[in-house]
Amino acid sequence: MKNSISLSIYALCMSAALCGCGQAQSEGTVRNQVMDPVTEIPEWLKVTVESALPSDSLNVWIPTGELATSSLIRVPRFPAPKHENDKQPSPFDILPVDFSAIHSITGVRNEQQSFQLSVAAVHELTGLSVRVEDLISEKGDTLDAGCVKVRYVRYVPVERARSEYTWTARQEDVYGQEVSGTGVPDVVADPLVELPAVDVPAYRAQPVWFTVEIPESAVPDIYRGKLVIHTDQYQEVALNLAVNVLAPTLPAPENYSFFLDLWFNPNAVAVEKGVEAWSEEHWKLIDPYLADLASRGAKTITTTIVPYPWKVDWLAGSQRPQTYMGYPAMITWLLDGSGKWSFDYTVFDRFVEACFKHGIDRRIDAFSLSPFNHKTDRREIVYRHKETNASDTLYYDQFAPEYKEVWKSFLRDFETHLASKDWLSKTYLSFDESPHEVIESILDIVGDSAPVFLQQFSIAGRKEASSLAKSFSLFYSFLPEELAAGDEISTWLQERKKDPGKITNFYLCGDPAHPNTLTYSPAIEARMIPWLTAHYGLDGYLRWAYNSWSDKDPYNKPVFNFIQGDDYYIYPGENGPVSSIRWELLKEGIEDFELLKMVDSKQKKEAIDMAVRNRDGRQKSVTDFENARRLLIQY
Repeated sequence: MKNSISLSIYALCMSAALCGCGQAQSEGTVRNQVMDPVTEIPEWLKVTVESALPSDSLNVWIPTGELATSSLIRVPRFPAPKHENDKQPSPFDILPVDFSAIHSITGVRNEQQSFQLSVAAVHELTGLSVRVEDLISEKGDTLDAGCVKVRYVRYVPVERARSEYTWTARQEDVYGQEVSGTGVPDVVADPLVELPAVDVPAYRAQPVWFTVEIPESAVPDIYRGKLVIHTDQYQEVALNLAVNVLAPTLPAPENYSFFLDLWFNPNAVAVEKGVEAWSEEHWKLIDPYLADLASRGAKTITTTIVPYPWKVDWLAGSQRPQTYMGYPAMITWLLDGSGKWSFDYTVFDRFVEACFKHGIDRRIDAFSLSPFNHKTDRREIVYRHKETNASDTLYYDQFAPEYKEVWKSFLRDFETHLASKDWLSKTYLSFDESPHEVIESILDIVGDSAPVFLQQFSIAGRKEASSLAKSFSLFYSFLPEELAAGDEISTWLQERKKDPGKITNFYLCGDPAHPNTLTYSPAIEARMIPWLTAHYGLDGYLRWAYNSWSDKDPYNKPVFNFIQGDDYYIYPGENGPVSSIRWELLKEGIEDFELLKMVDSKQKKEAIDMAVRNRDGRQKSVTDFENARRLLIQY
C-alpha cells in the first residue's frame, strides 16, 4: 500500500493508535490560515453568495451532486446562484447533502480515487475538520482510515501573463464558472493543503478534498464507514461513505506503461527555500519531489549539460531564463591553461542516482546541444578556468570550427563517462522545439565525436524533426481531433510504430485553451490527458515544467512570464511538494490508462470515445469518465 497520512483534519486519524498517524494535537484548529488572497468582499458579492446558499446556517454539499464525479470541478470560492435564463442542471448547482443516504465511489486495487465535500455559511465557521472512520465490509475486512488522505482546497489569485499577449491562450478563453470573485482579484481553487483544520470566513465555500488510496492487498468488496464533519458552531454531522473495491489490480507506478515525461527543476527548490544549490540541505529537499514524480510513474530524468538552456530575449536586449527560476548546469566545463578541456560530473551523477533510487530510470535527457533561442547565430560556452575556478564565457558563431571542436571534446568525454556508469544506452541528447534545420546543423558534431547519440535523440516539437528522434513528442495542436486512415498524421504514426523502440508522445504548454492543465483550466481536462494518449495510440504525455514556479511565493504571485500554471503542476511546501487538483486528476487519468491497457473489453473504443468527447471541459459531462470505466469493468 502507498504511504499516506490519514487526517481527521485534526491531523490525527480516527485513532492515532489504530492508524499510526502520529500524536493527537491539543487543539484542532489552525487560526488565521489564509486560504485565499481576498482581504475584503463587497456587499454585492455577499448578497450573491447568500442567494446561492440553500440555508442561512451550515451548508454541506457534494460538488456535481455525486461523490464519484465530485473531484472533476473546482468549487468557486464565492458561490453564485444560477442565472435566471439558465434552466438546465449544472455540476455547480448547490444541493444539500442527504446525510441519510450512502454515498459511494468505486475503484480497483492499487489505485486512488478522489472526491470532494464543500461547506459554507453566511457567517464565519471555525475549526472545520473531518474525522475519518475505518471502512468495514460485511465480512469484516477493513480499509483503514489511514487509506483516506484529507486535504483542504486553497485558492490562488488569477493573473494575466505576458504570454497571453504574444502566443498562448488567453485566460477568458480558458476558464468558466470555476473562477469567482470581484476581479481584484478573482480566485480559483488549485493547491491541496494538508492542515489540522481551518477557519472558513463568512460568504466563502471551503471544499475538503479526499483521496482514497486502495491497497493492493484489499479484498474486493464494499467497505462502509463515516466521515464526521465538525465545526465549532454546529453539531457534528456524518456522511455515510461506501468504497466499492473491484478485483483488478493496477501495477505499481514504476511499472506503468504510460510514458510520463515531466521536467523537474531542482534549482527551483533551492531558490524557493533560500539554500545553496547542490548543498546537502538542497539534496534533502529534492528527495520528496522525486518521490512525488515517481508516484505518477515518471520515466525521464531532466539534466542540464550546459547552464540555463532555456534562455529567451528580455528587457533592453538582454537574455534570461524563460522561467523565474532557471536551470543551472549539472556538469562543470573546465579549461586549463594549455587549452585542454575536462568535465566534472559530480552533480550530474548524484542527481541521476537520486532519480534511480526512486525508480525514475527509463531515460536520461541531456539539455542541450542546441539553445532554445534560435534567433541568433551566436553561441556561448560557459566554463571555469581549471587553475583558478573563475567563471568565464567563450562566444562563437554556431558554424565556427572552434565551436564544433569544443562540443566534440565534451561529447567524447560524456560518452566515455556514461559508459563507465553503464548509463550510455539510457542517455539521450534532448532538444526542445529546435527546428529540423537547427538539429541537422549539429549532426556532424555528434557523428564525428559520439555517433552512438545519433540514435538517441529526444525531441519535442514539429513533426518535421521526428525523423531524427528515437523519442519524439508532438505538440497537441498538430493532432487532428480524429485520426483517419491514410491521413498524414496516421501514416506518420504508423511508420513510427514499426520501430518498437521508439517513443511517441504529445505535449501541451500554454496553448491550446482546451484541453489543458493550467491553474484555471476546467479540472476535468487534467483527467482527460491520458485518455487522449490512448485515443491517438501514443505512448504518453510530456509537459515542460513540473515545478518551475513563478515566484518564491506562487500562492500569491502565480505568474512570471507564461499563462498561469503552464510552468508548474505543484506548489512548494514546508517539507516537499503541495499537490494540486490538476496533479491529482492527472494521476487518476494515468490510472485509467493503465486499466484500459490491462482489461479485456470489447468496448475499449467506445470507452475512449466517451472519455475524450467535448475536449472543452466547460462543455464536458462530468459522468463521461465514470461511464467509460463502466464499459471496461462492469459494476
